Order: sequence, then C-alpha cells, then structure tokens
Amino acid sequence: MGSEDSATGWNTRQGLLSWWLLLAAATVVVRLLSTGVIEGGDGIQHYQIARYAWQHPELFLDHWGKPLFTLFASPFAQLGHWGMTLFNALCFVATCWAADGMLKRAGNAARWIFPPALLLVPVYGSMVLAGMTEVFFGMLAMLIVRCLFEERFALASVLVSFTPFARPEFIGFVPFVLVWIITMRQWRSLPFLLTGPVLYAVVGGLVLGDVLWYLHRDPYAGATNIYGSGAPFYFTDHIQNIYGAPLVWGMALSVICAIALWLYHKEHRTTLMFLLVVGVLPCVAIIGVHSFLWWKGLKGSLGLLRVIATTAPLAVLWVAWPVQKWSAEFFKDGWRRALMAVTIAISYLVWALSVFLNDQPLPVAIDGYQHFMLSVGQRVGELSPQYNRVVYYHPLVAYHAQLDPYDEGQVVHCWGLDTAAPALGLKPNDLLVWDAHFGPNEGRTPLNMLLARTDLDLIETMVPAEHMTVLGGYSFEAYLFVQREAHQLSSRAVLFDLGQPLDSTVVFRADTLPCINAGSGWCLGGSEFPFEITQLPLQHKGLFNGELLLSGEAEIGENSNGLVEMAFVEEEGANKLSYWSNPLHNGHFEFRYHVPPRDGEVHNKLYIWDRSGKGVRIKGLHIELVRHYRAE
Repeated sequence: MGSEDSATGWNTRQGLLSWWLLLAAATVVVRLLSTGVIEGGDGIQHYQIARYAWQHPELFLDHWGKPLFTLFASPFAQLGHWGMTLFNALCFVATCWAADGMLKRAGNAARWIFPPALLLVPVYGSMVLAGMTEVFFGMLAMLIVRCLFEERFALASVLVSFTPFARPEFIGFVPFVLVWIITMRQWRSLPFLLTGPVLYAVVGGLVLGDVLWYLHRDPYAGATNIYGSGAPFYFTDHIQNIYGAPLVWGMALSVICAIALWLYHKEHRTTLMFLLVVGVLPCVAIIGVHSFLWWKGLKGSLGLLRVIATTAPLAVLWVAWPVQKWSAEFFKDGWRRALMAVTIAISYLVWALSVFLNDQPLPVAIDGYQHFMLSVGQRVGELSPQYNRVVYYHPLVAYHAQLDPYDEGQVVHCWGLDTAAPALGLKPNDLLVWDAHFGPNEGRTPLNMLLARTDLDLIETMVPAEHMTVLGGYSFEAYLFVQREAHQLSSRAVLFDLGQPLDSTVVFRADTLPCINAGSGWCLGGSEFPFEITQLPLQHKGLFNGELLLSGEAEIGENSNGLVEMAFVEEEGANKLSYWSNPLHNGHFEFRYHVPPRDGEVHNKLYIWDRSGKGVRIKGLHIELVRHYRAE
C-alpha cells in the first residue's frame, strides 16, 4: 500500500487512468465510424426507453428496460444512439477501476492487461458498442466485489440491493455475495440489502399505485411457442464464442496457477477463496441458470449468448489475479518476470484481437437486414403525417422514422392486436406496419389474418433486396395497412405447368439430357445454370404485391444436398434489385417469392443454380402468379 503513495504509484495510477480512457475513447470512435448497429432489436428498445424517459417518466420504472440502467443511461441517450456506447464505455472505465483495487495486490502487469483483455472478450466488447445493459451489470458486480475485498460490507449490501433493477442475472450473483457476507459475520450490513427494493417499492407505489410492481410486471413470461428451446449444454458448447478462445485457455491456466498458489503459498488462500466464491461461482451459476431456462424454454429465453457478457469482468479478473501472482512467485528476478509479462501480454492480446475481429468486424457495417429496416422506417416517416397513428412492431421502424414510440397519441408500439375488439383495437386511419420478424412472433399477429380482413386496406408491401429468413422461418418483408375499407383485388394465373409455358411472354430454356422414366419433367445437365425462365409478367396496373408460387419435385445426387438452388432475381441494367434463393433437396418443393411493383425497365429471371456439376431432374414444375392490386 505504501508504494501507491509514492511518486511511482501516483504515475502508475495516472497512466492506468489514461489507458482506460484511451480504450474507452476507441470504442466510441468505432461506434461513430460504424454505419450499422450490433443490436437492432433489444439495443434500439433500450435506447428508446432511455431516450424518451424524460418525456415519459413512467419509463424509469419499465421493468423490461431495466430501471437502474435507464436511470443512469438516460442523459447519454439524449445524444443519440451513440450516446449509449459512450455510457457503456464509461461503465467499462469504472469496471477497470473496480478491478484495479484487487489487481494492484497482484502486480502491475495484470493491471495493464486487464482492460484490453476485457474489451476483447467477444460478447463484452460487442455489447459495449451496442449500448446494451449487460455492461452496466458487469460494472455493478465488479464494484460490489471490490467493496467486499476492501471490507466495505455495508456499501456492498447497498449496491447488491439495486442489482435486481439492473439485470435478471442478479439471481446467479447475489447468493454468493450473501454467502461471503455471512461467512465474514457482517450481520449489521444485511439490513442494507433492503435499500433498493424499499426505494423502488415506494416510487412504484407513488407512480404506478403498486408497491409490488416489480413482481406484478415481470415481462419474462414463458414464450416457448415463439422462441422455442434448446439443448441443455448450449451455452457451454458455445463457450469459446462467448468468451473467446484466449480467455477460455486463460481460465484453464488460472486454475493451474490457483492450485499451485493454494498448495505452496498459503498466504494467498483467503484471496483465492474470495475470488472463487464471488468471482468464479457466479459465472458458473449465471451460465447454468441461462442453460436451464433455454433448455426448458422458460422466462422468455431465446438462448442469446450475449447475456453472458454480464460475467466477463469476473471471468477476466479470475484469470488475471492468479496468473499474475503465480508469475511473481515463480520468477523472482525482475527482468525475467518483466520479460514473461510482456511476452504473455503481447501474445494474448494479438490472439484475442484476431478472435474478436473474426467474430465482429469493425467498424460495424450496415447489413441487408438493417438496410431494409432503414428503408421501411424512412418510408413510414414519409407516410406518417397522412395518417392518424403509426402502429408498428419492429423497434427500428420508429427509430428510423424518427418517431417518439411512447407518444400514444401518435405512435403505438404493438405487442399484439386485440382480436376480440372491433377493428382489432385500431382507430380509423391508423397506419399498421407489419414486419415478418416481430409481427408474427413477439407481436403474435399472423399475416394471413390481416390480409383476410375487409377493414384493413393494404397500401404497400416492401421486400429486401436479398431474401432473408427470420425467427420462425418467415421470409423477411413488411406490409403497410390502413384501418379503413379494403380496396384491393387479387388475380391468379398459371404461367408454367408440366414443362410448358402458358403465357406467350415467358421465355423458357432447359439444357436437357436423355433419361429414363423422366415422366413430365426433364433431366438437366451438369452445367452451372441448366434451367432458366425469363420475362415473367409480374407487373400490373395498381400492383402493390406479387407472389410467384412454385411447386414440383426434384431428384438430385446423394452428395449434392445444398449445392443445387432455385433462384429468382430482378435486375435493372447492371443493378440487382432483389435476389431470392432456396436450396433444392430430393422430393417435393414449394417456394414463394414476393415481388414489389417495378417499372418497365426491370427484368426478372427464375433459374436453377447447380454448383454440384452432377445435374438434377425436375418433375411437375408448376408456376403460378398471384397479383394483389388496388381497385380503380
């Protein structure tokens, strides 16, 4: 402790603070240079809750939004979405400060390597950039651990009392903190555990009229029918995707070092036991709880690996302390210890950086999914002044339309329409924005139900440039309805049947080979594109959506699964406007391609792409076109 009061100790503290701030600033710069966001669903919702909490104070008690996170993040959210990254970057700095209180007892090398090692944990660094809640909880956990380490038990208890309002992972962390407090016989600190619950109960009683709002408004209801469930060891099977291979191997090394210290340096046993109880065991418990919930499909679990980012600071602390302490005990010579530290640090960080960038390239580029939602949101922003309210499902709609999602007089974030109410609970001239990701899943609104109603007028459909499948196996697209009498008509026509085009405008080519028992189909050669149909008459006056329906039977070689695809593409000159592709397997197939309105310069093509080079047999190919268009 005395060295920390010397000039050298002061310089070390200043240098470390500069190091933490430099790394934090780097994450903010990366976010500002990024055209896309890492979490376009939950991340945007957390931002919107924090952003609009000042206008709608009840959001400070939004259970799903994590009230404590919302409270501290809200000032930063006023800067825009990048402000959430700035907030998490400062949480990262606070986490490093808290960890440093323990690491300075181990050695300087661990103090310098901890910050980049933590930031390069795949799930942690990406959540800092995403502005998610896991980083805040990790900071809170590390502050509690430091308080316990420094025997500030009352302050630790106060902080512990607020963890239920930060993240649900408190359930795997708090019990071990209580075990340590009780083991240390700090009975007087236990009443402080009521601080957070009592404070939030009083506020909830005043604002919501319910002192037990935390229990009554639990948003984590079972959603097995939406999210499904998975294998019991899903999280452990993906442990290297979560922590990254360098940290996983580092954890294994730290166990060996901890055992050696325990056996040969008894003076470190108390600290090792401390790190085990409040560091390692909470990590194991949190992973175990999430594994169980995903296995059983409970509490709205989606098997998201990112939730384990809450444990990353504790995991890196467990690696840094025993390895540093063992190195100091093993290498008595200063120069050898320094050489060892530099070698390990450089090797580890180069490896960790490579793993991180392979998992998450930086800066974050906008992908097809987000680009499509950008176009949907901007379109809604253009249309919204014409309509009463905007009712939507996907968080990115309001975000890109620049609408306040909590201004219920103008905007409604829908989590399911009221099927028992007239007009589904919509008001006249409401604009309903249905998307295939959130609409049929969290929104529990099937598209067919909307299309069948005569009081919903479908005014526009939007499809991404490249076909995407989202949660539930739905093709990603968006439909815009208005609550009023429907004015759309539909027509159905067969374009191709049993090997013959039935429309004179259709151009057909097939590279056929002689084959036995081909029936009504063809044996196609092994060329890359053996089959092609062009100039499909998809457009129609007043068209707002076209559906191309394909069915038939395919026979492909045993080793060709996944190498033969049916594809549909639309092109305008050299530009590809849309691309849909489905793999062909042995047996019956049915595909549906959605086509938005296009002008006369757009050309389309339906073709088979055979990458196997072994050919394919197609029987009974049937192509229908369904046009949905507005009545005159």
